Amino acid sequence: MFKDATQPETVEHETDRTEIDREADERRTSPASALNIVVVSTGAMKYGLIVDRLHDSEEIVIKPLGRHLQQCKGYAGATIMGDGRIALILDVSNISRMAGLTSLDGTERASELAEAAKNAITRAKDKQALLTFSSSIQEQFAVPLNQVERVEKIKQSDIEHVGGRRVMKYRGGSLPLLSIDEVAMVEPLADQNDLLVIVFNLAGKDVGLLAIGPIDAIEVAADIDDVTLRQPGIMGSAIIAGHTTMLVDIFEMVQTINPDWFTDHAISEKVSEDGFVPVILIVEDSNFFRNQVRGYMTDSGFEVLEGEDGVEALSVLEKHVDEISMVVTDIEMPNMDGFELTEKIKRDPKFNHLPVIALTTLSGQEDIARGKAVGIDEYHIKLDKERLMECVHRYAKMAEPA
Repeated sequence: MFKDATQPETVEHETDRTEIDREADERRTSPASALNIVVVSTGAMKYGLIVDRLHDSEEIVIKPLGRHLQQCKGYAGATIMGDGRIALILDVSNISRMAGLTSLDGTERASELAEAAKNAITRAKDKQALLTFSSSIQEQFAVPLNQVERVEKIKQSDIEHVGGRRVMKYRGGSLPLLSIDEVAMVEPLADQNDLLVIVFNLAGKDVGLLAIGPIDAIEVAADIDDVTLRQPGIMGSAIIAGHTTMLVDIFEMVQTINPDWFTDHAISEKVSEDGFVPVILIVEDSNFFRNQVRGYMTDSGFEVLEGEDGVEALSVLEKHVDEISMVVTDIEMPNMDGFELTEKIKRDPKFNHLPVIALTTLSGQEDIARGKAVGIDEYHIKLDKERLMECVHRYAKMAEPA
C-alpha cells in the first residue's frame, strides 16, 4: 500500500520537473532568451522593432545618405559617432511599409489621423532643426542643424596657436578654429578645460566653431527676431526653451575673419558683367526668412521682387513676366502654398519656362516627390546660404541671353 500510495506523487513530481525543464528554454520564462524590443511610432501607428542589444541614447547630427545608399529605403541618414565610427539611422516609416504593417492602412481612422498630422505640420510654421549650445556660461546660441558636419569634444590643450590663429589637428591636417566673440559683441569663450568644436564645411573647407555644452539638437517653430540682437555673425534671436537664443551666421563669421575663403566660390559670385541682371521673385510669408534670402540675392547683385504668398506672387508674375528669371518660393504659406503656386506656374505657357526653387523646411521624401510632381526644380533648406546660392547662380547662367 505504501508503494501504491506514493507512486502517483512520484510520477506527478517527475512530470512537474519535466515541465519546468521544458519551460526553462522558452522565451516567456527564460531571461537568456528574452528579446529587446524598441517601440517606435510612425504617423498614427506604433510597432516594436526587435534589436540585438541596447547600448545608449545619444544626441547626434544626422546627415543625408550618399548617392550610392539613397536607394536603401530602410535608412533615413547617417551620423559619425564620437569615436569616428559611422552609424546608419533607421527609417522607421519605410521599415513598416517594407514589413507590410498595415493594421491602420485604409481605415477611416487612419485617414483622419494622417490628415491631423499633416495639419499639425502645416501649423508648425517654419519649424527649424537647430543645434543649440553655449559659448559662455550666460549666453545660448544656435546654428541650423543641416549646416553641421560633426561635433568634437576636445581639451584646451588640443588647441594650438600658430601664426596668430587657433588651430587643432584634424583628419591629418589643421582645422582653423573660431569663436563667436571674435566677430560679435558677446561674452568671451568660457575659460574651461572641456570644450566642443562644431565643424562646418564652407566653400569646400572645414572650419571649427569653439563652444561649450550643454548641446542639444531640437526642432522649434519659434518666431525669429531679426532686429533686436542682429549684428555681425548673429542673424537674429529667438526664445528657445525659455532662453533668449542667438542664431549664429557662420557664413558671415567666416567672411569677416577670412574674406579670401570665398573669392573663387559661387557664394561670392556676382552677376554677369555684360549688363544682364537676373530678376528673382522671392515668395515667403515670414519677414525674417524673406529678408535673409533677399540679402543673399542683393549681395550677389541680383534684382529682387517679392510676394508674401502664392496669390500675391502670381500677381507679380503677371506684371513682370518679361523680367523675372526664376522663382524662389516657400512651401508653407497661407492663401496659396508653394505646391499650388508651382503647379499654376508650370501650367501657364507665359511662366512655365521659369525655374522654381523650393526653399523650405519640408524636405521629406513625400514632400520632395509631391514637389517634383508639380514641377519644382530643386529643394533647398532654409538658411543654407551656400547651397542656395550655388543653385541660383547655376540657373542664372542658364537664363543669360545668348
